Amino acid sequence: MATEGMLLGKLLQLREPWAVREHRLDQARQRLDIWIGVEVQRGWFGRPKARAEEGAEQVWRHLDSAGWKTFVHVIPPKGADLSSHPWAGSADLPFTRAMAKRIFDLLNEGLDLNGICTLYGIKLDELWRFKYALDSGKTGMQAEKQAASGKPVVEASPVTATASAAASPAGEAEVPDVSDPVWLQLASGTIEPDIRVLSLKLLLTRIRSQMEIIQDDEVRMLKLRELHRYFVKNARMLSHELAQIRGV
Repeated sequence: MATEGMLLGKLLQLREPWAVREHRLDQARQRLDIWIGVEVQRGWFGRPKARAEEGAEQVWRHLDSAGWKTFVHVIPPKGADLSSHPWAGSADLPFTRAMAKRIFDLLNEGLDLNGICTLYGIKLDELWRFKYALDSGKTGMQAEKQAASGKPVVEASPVTATASAAASPAGEAEVPDVSDPVWLQLASGTIEPDIRVLSLKLLLTRIRSQMEIIQDDEVRMLKLRELHRYFVKNARMLSHELAQIRGV
């Protein structure tokens, strides 16, 4: 058991004084639960020192382990800062930072919520909580990515300059690249083209309200990619609108 705990600790990238206290496998549900806490320090002759007063246990869904759903139970000392650990998450969200980064990357690639739920066996209401926190500016991804990777995140320049290019399907090259400044102008309301398609009006209304409160560049870029994907998928229907934004 001790060897298994040490192995799980290495897989989770635990660092002293954190350690795996316990783990349980539920083969029927293909679920792995891991309990993490602070190791008891020892004094002279190996006698354990008094353990610091502990706070309430917090539970987050983590990245899968060999196809098993993995849940991390963290029992931190009172006042402990968990913000830099990939195996922990925000107190009001259901995912660890490593899992949040994975979900965010899938959203960035255009996978819908139902697809993510199916892929990871996540409850839709939990995923909605995370998505709402992103859309309402209550959580960002720059700090989460740093914690998930264990490496500093290079500060982003304006979102339009850091976007990766997204190719449009054949015959739809008239859609400006996702890195074009026009998408930020459109999402922020700097430009107001004549819009004839109701679904685009509704999408723009939602994205603009979100952009007003979202401060994190990673999440703002997610919104621009969402808008860009809509134009790529509906390029023929949006020829009137595209003719206007191409000339900006």
